[in-house]
Amino acid sequence: MEYTIEHETAYRYPQPVTESYTVVHLQPRTDLRQYCTRYDLEVQPWTRVFSYLDRFGNEVQHFAVMPEHDELRIVARSQVVTLPAGLPAPHDVGAAQLAADPLVAELTDYRGSTPYVALGPQVARLADGVETPADDLAAYFLAAGSFVHDAFTYRPGVTTVRTTVADVIDARAGVCQDFAHLLIAVARTRGIPARYASGYVYSGRGDTLGAEASHAWAEAYLPPFGWVGFDPTNDRLVDDGFVLVAVGRDYGDVSPTRGLYHGRDAGTIAVNVAVEQQQQ
Repeated sequence: MEYTIEHETAYRYPQPVTESYTVVHLQPRTDLRQYCTRYDLEVQPWTRVFSYLDRFGNEVQHFAVMPEHDELRIVARSQVVTLPAGLPAPHDVGAAQLAADPLVAELTDYRGSTPYVALGPQVARLADGVETPADDLAAYFLAAGSFVHDAFTYRPGVTTVRTTVADVIDARAGVCQDFAHLLIAVARTRGIPARYASGYVYSGRGDTLGAEASHAWAEAYLPPFGWVGFDPTNDRLVDDGFVLVAVGRDYGDVSPTRGLYHGRDAGTIAVNVAVEQQQQ
């Protein structure tokens, strides 16, 4: 599949602000499953944009706007080609097989508690509710994704970008960010390395949740299949209908935009995302 993506973020302030500093994760990754063939970042007011590769392999841009301004507009335009998975659904992955994998030692970041994904008795009880065949971590991860989808209600406005797993469990509702954190927590509790994935999902039918905004899902490391993505919001394996932008321990590592500024009043934010499939 080939997609064009436009992601616009506009910050507006009731009084002019100065010295705004912004970091963005908006550039789609290039790997064996997708190719980012074009990426442009437009910032108004104009300023010089710098880039670096973070510890998780994400392309990150950052910039500062020093003069007074009452609006900051950020537009990322991308073109991405995604490839079919080419592999069967993951299956028959045992704990011993995972432990013997040479990459496991490098996955410590994805195995324990993180700021948004604190492991504990609440999560353990949730994990115990997932019924799967014994010692098949792949089956458990997929079943856990469906469990989160069925046991929690997709409801915008109940949570915020700062909501933790414990808060979501109490509310029994949330959005894609929350569902991804839940699946990550359950997988890690079972000993499966799991990470947060942000990006976009395309829906030609219009019935896919999260298709008109930044989207999030979870990925688990399941040898020999590698990183396997599952979208608990839509109860489906990640395929060529998804565009991956960034991965990290949780949302805090990959937020699409974050920053600070000098000013007394809080601003407002408006985000518009358009994902279009190109005709072959």
